[in-house]
Amino acid sequence: MSSNNNENESLANLCSNQQTANPVPEPLTESQPPSDLSLQPTQQVDQNSSPASKLWRYQPVPEGLDRHDESHQFDETKGIFQILGARVRGRKHKHEGTNCDDWFEVRSSGPWTLFAISDGAGSYPFSRVGAKVACQAAIKSMDETLKDHQIIERSEWTNETVSRDDATLVFREPDIEKMQEALHKAFDDAYVSVIEKARDLAGQTAYYKFLNNRDLKTSDLSATLLLAAHVPVRHQGQDFSLVMACQVGDGMTAAIDLDRNLNLLGVADSCQFSGETQFLTDRKWPKSYLARKTYAFFRQLDTLFVMTDGVADDYFPNDPEILRMRADLILNGVIGMAGVSEEAISDALKATNLPTLEDIRKAEFHSIVETIEPTGSRPIKIRSTELYADKLGLNMGDVLSSCALLIAGAKNMEADPDWADLDRATRLCLWLDTYHIRGSFDDRTLVIMHRGNAQ
Repeated sequence: MSSNNNENESLANLCSNQQTANPVPEPLTESQPPSDLSLQPTQQVDQNSSPASKLWRYQPVPEGLDRHDESHQFDETKGIFQILGARVRGRKHKHEGTNCDDWFEVRSSGPWTLFAISDGAGSYPFSRVGAKVACQAAIKSMDETLKDHQIIERSEWTNETVSRDDATLVFREPDIEKMQEALHKAFDDAYVSVIEKARDLAGQTAYYKFLNNRDLKTSDLSATLLLAAHVPVRHQGQDFSLVMACQVGDGMTAAIDLDRNLNLLGVADSCQFSGETQFLTDRKWPKSYLARKTYAFFRQLDTLFVMTDGVADDYFPNDPEILRMRADLILNGVIGMAGVSEEAISDALKATNLPTLEDIRKAEFHSIVETIEPTGSRPIKIRSTELYADKLGLNMGDVLSSCALLIAGAKNMEADPDWADLDRATRLCLWLDTYHIRGSFDDRTLVIMHRGNAQ
């Protein structure tokens, strides 16, 4: 199924299409936050800090050519995994009244789960179109190639099984090489589709006028593209996962196994200047280049993340910071955990400064951050693993490695009316729209596949 077939309306204001004509300051330039931003774009609300509402304003998504909705979210259960996804319009886009440039697609195809995520280049006027077309074409291509493809049963899986020839970068096992071929073909098909879309739009008067009487160019649709394919493998009576990922541009794909080991399945492209990256539309990328950007993973999967740079740059360096992101998501009730007894949780807490679950529920390990919505700003509690570790009297590593402590910490969220009654996909949408790290204000997209409560 497509990730963008229907909108979840369960979170008023944030994930609705309601538009409000609020007074706003003049639009920003592409590279600068509000000029009066002497502090961070989102701030704790107290007597010593000016609220974010004085710095950021909300302008609705503009009507007109190729309008993208404010946000989108996705939620599906497949086998032992729950799949969540969301994209949100960045604060800078809200402030200026411009579209979200991100897009994502998730599709189930037989045993396969397929992912495509794209970030349109903000400095190009129709990059959101390139992002959408690229994702839709890539997901369709992967579906057609893999829907009837089977990974063969093996009595033994080793590192050699998922290895490649050093010279050709072809996987030694043909059924696994077929996955790489599917991803690379999807990049080709996405490239062709974006080129064809650019040619079609270039012939339309409305686009010519919008661009101040110049012809639309392919670069006006510039966007990155991250692709991943997941298939379950039953091995030695247990559930394993085979994942393959490839990307052109920035963003990140990462897998965490059941032993909490982090595996980065990508390397962001970079250019001559900081903040620059490669785009799908720069050229038709040769197989040799794509092969060097392709990564395989075979283990018992706990969580798979695919994200644009709006999230990846906040949790940088990604190794190990994505482990902290996973913990932040657990504490805010976005992803769940299971398999830990109440006794184990109780024992883990006894050695901390919050020795009971009642202490956890009463503790304050959050920042109060303002989310900017059509009706104005409102304060939201965002729980932090760093603050939680401090309240417990432990270091960050102790918390990240303890399932019991993370499950306990999530109990704090259950007493928060802003979070407790929301479904997990809506929590993801709210978290993406509100959390504050490094003062970022870009569009954010994150897709998650995790065992959660099915574990």
